[in-house]
Amino acid sequence: MEQTMRPAIPGSPPRKRGQPQQEYIDLLAERRQSSDLRWAAREWYSKGNYKYGLQMEREEVLSKVMQSDRVKHTISWLVNEGMAHDMLVAEAEGILEQMAHTQKLAIIRQFAFILPKIMKKIYSKVLINEEGIEKLRSTLVETPVILLPTHRSYADFLLVSYIAYHFDLPLPVIAAGMDFMGMAIVGEKLRGSGAFYIRRSFMDNTLYWAVFQEYVQTLVECTGSPMEFFLEGTRSRSGKSLPPKIGLLGCVAECWLRGRVPDLAVVPISISYERTLEEKLYAYELLGVPKPRESTSGLLKATRILKEKYGNIYVNVGEPVSVRGFLGPRVDRHLSASIPSHLAPLTKNELCACEALGCHMLRKIQLGGVVSVWSVVCVHLICTLWAQCWSLPFKVLLQEVSWLITILEKIGGNIARQGSVEEDIICSLEVHSHVARLGEDGVVYIQQVHQPDQQTVLSKDKKINLSSKTVELAVTHLMLQHYINHLLHLLIRPALVAHALVSLGAQTKASSLELLQSRFVFLRSFFGYDFIFEKNMEGRDFMEGLSVLTWSGEVSVIQGCAQMMHQANSLITLLLALLKPFTLTYSCAAQTMASQEWLDNGALVVAVQQSIERSLCKTTLYSALSLDTVRHAVRAVIRIGAVTKRKGINDQTVLTPDQQKIASITQVLQQTSTTALQPKL
Repeated sequence: MEQTMRPAIPGSPPRKRGQPQQEYIDLLAERRQSSDLRWAAREWYSKGNYKYGLQMEREEVLSKVMQSDRVKHTISWLVNEGMAHDMLVAEAEGILEQMAHTQKLAIIRQFAFILPKIMKKIYSKVLINEEGIEKLRSTLVETPVILLPTHRSYADFLLVSYIAYHFDLPLPVIAAGMDFMGMAIVGEKLRGSGAFYIRRSFMDNTLYWAVFQEYVQTLVECTGSPMEFFLEGTRSRSGKSLPPKIGLLGCVAECWLRGRVPDLAVVPISISYERTLEEKLYAYELLGVPKPRESTSGLLKATRILKEKYGNIYVNVGEPVSVRGFLGPRVDRHLSASIPSHLAPLTKNELCACEALGCHMLRKIQLGGVVSVWSVVCVHLICTLWAQCWSLPFKVLLQEVSWLITILEKIGGNIARQGSVEEDIICSLEVHSHVARLGEDGVVYIQQVHQPDQQTVLSKDKKINLSSKTVELAVTHLMLQHYINHLLHLLIRPALVAHALVSLGAQTKASSLELLQSRFVFLRSFFGYDFIFEKNMEGRDFMEGLSVLTWSGEVSVIQGCAQMMHQANSLITLLLALLKPFTLTYSCAAQTMASQEWLDNGALVVAVQQSIERSLCKTTLYSALSLDTVRHAVRAVIRIGAVTKRKGINDQTVLTPDQQKIASITQVLQQTSTTALQPKL
């Protein structure tokens, strides 16, 4: 492979995006030097309780929920619909008993003893910004707090509770899926640590929805206990942020919207893993292998991870966001002031405002994340695979990684640097030696992670719609893509501007900024399920992306027109390359949907993935097979109106393609295929 010198990066504007460089402390440092048992059993009391919070026992909370106007009204309404009163009361009590947390300090102490032992075994450090903790403590005193951590791993679940115990903060109550409740012993232990269990879907169950709303709002309004839930709803297998689920967010926001509390503070918590525990499992799931069911036996089998090293965890506690400050200008609370709060569901405008809050918080979470050097390394490893090579000289890798780190830091990325770039790369290769290793000959060798002759998650009862050869190659690609996705939020805006430039032919002629922005806005909306953007911020995002390309010297803007500079396009080439798996997936989705009418079910997703597999005879973009991206692509084509929906036999939804619209979409996506060259390594 040809070795090229990267151009120097011209002077750039100061860091405006992302978190400023912060001081992090290692939570495990003290644990490595003293007794875990003595630390877990120490005298503990929280410092930072909500000043208006009530110390309510579990039974008091349950009683208050059952006696609430909302639950009583719902039961009365259902009685009028012909259901028995006593049966409904018993059902509501059963829902509440199944849902409610207990939070016993004795169980918290058990986890405080066990978790450090596990973390010391597999992690080098657990680093957290202490400044964020102190801001959180003062906020907890003044107003109820909602904690929104990222959800990339099962390890997220109790990490925030452990941090709260470590710093003597009030222990959070945690929204958890019913899957965990069924785990023998573990389910009740999690409940005792503060977990309350909710069904994955219950919007069509009027009584369950009423009990759930009142339980959550009682905890927020009366106890002031910090509440923790995952804004994305589930773990992100791909490593990217998922579209926000606003059910719980809207429920807690309603406490302010209906005047039950003077304000709420929403706190973004970014948890970044140098190596994700489930990385290999995620790769198989994205190819179509069903997720294994949560069970205690499965948890015990997972103890094999104790033999491996997973590097560092970075936890960044962000600035609290006032719900009153964010939603206040976007809603008119007076419209529902004359209606009892339990009879005033959220309006369409209020739901839209809550969705905007969710996207805003995801942006805060993204910008607070710490990007590992391994993520940068993966960019160049996957480019090597796209060139159908499985190795590259370490010197070339060092040059490429150093160049990209410079770019990322200039645009506001918080890169996990501990030594020189060379030292950091070597350390990352040691942690991820199962994916890539540095040979004694100074060459980095990429490993084929899936080995057909070894026992894997692919068993006879787990059907997959791809060939064995495709699976062999795709697992490594998807594992690399998982870590690349950790940094794509920093590059997606300039990448979409670059795509817009090339699709408009700006490499040979100038394009007006108005036309360029219009193409950018289309791409931003089209890829909006895969890359989460804040609502009504199209202009800001466009200028952010364009400014990166101008200060890097790759685009010039003169008299309201933009044009690519031919002498230096290394960054644009890389940005277009990073988009290529996504453009391939979206192109195949559009073309598959154009081929016939489809029922809106899983068969369409399978057909799109198989279409991508067939295209791999011409390309090596195996990460395009990700089912997450396939589903997002199908939703995107539907959202922009390139297909119409109608009811078919048995009330099934039928998707009818608009051939002209799909053809125009495909043309925009494929216009960069001849210019999006792979970076030279």
